[in-house]
Amino acid sequence: FFFFFKKKKKKNLEGKKKNTKTKMSWNGYTDKILKAGLKGAVIYGLQGGKWASSGSVSITDKQVATVVGGWKDATALRKTNAMVGNKKYFVLQILESAIYAKAGDMGFCATKTGRCVIIGFYDKSLQAGKANQAVEGMGDFLIDAGY
Repeated sequence: FFFFFKKKKKKNLEGKKKNTKTKMSWNGYTDKILKAGLKGAVIYGLQGGKWASSGSVSITDKQVATVVGGWKDATALRKTNAMVGNKKYFVLQILESAIYAKAGDMGFCATKTGRCVIIGFYDKSLQAGKANQAVEGMGDFLIDAGY
């Protein structure tokens, strides 16, 4: 995995371009998750706000907050399960750093780091274990990178 940077250039008073603050692109990370065979992936800050999204994903900020809330109150998330887009996912397991859910032949894995949550979506073309490895592997990478 590599950090992807884009340098913005602005013109100074003489009309020459100068480098300003470097901005990080998070979509490279969600794209990497899709390469493992998942259909969609998002990264959100734990306090809210979408950092990246790739593939076919239909999830709202409120729905992400509900999933993240499952780490604070697992009983509540298990009772209501997780609505993502217009589909209700049955919550299978809530661990210290991962949540697994299924809806028919589709599912998602959510993993959290110190600063963000990564959610990867898969369908019947990918085994749940492989999807979990991709999402949790990205989580481990971001934790090691300080996120």
